[in-house]
Amino acid sequence: AFETLEWIQRTELAALASDTWGCEVRPNETEAGINQPWHWITIPMMGMTMGEIFYVKELAEDCAADKVYEFLFVGPAIPITGAVGSPTNPLAIK
Repeated sequence: AFETLEWIQRTELAALASDTWGCEVRPNETEAGINQPWHWITIPMMGMTMGEIFYVKELAEDCAADKVYEFLFVGPAIPITGAVGSPTNPLAIK
């Protein structure tokens, strides 16, 4: 929801990863025909790095098992000049 934009800016969130195909409310909270408006603000205007369709089940299970929910996350993209999306090889390092 658009309300999250203020929270993201206030907390200086560096990146966002989701286990869904879109980090956005569905259906979109705008008039018909405007698709993914949250992306239009979050990525180019706020500089947010966003990852979608992450498989996090094993990470969640591991965190629940050892009660450690902090880790270094790395998800390097393929270095293609001018690209706006890329597959990654994400790692959570505890």
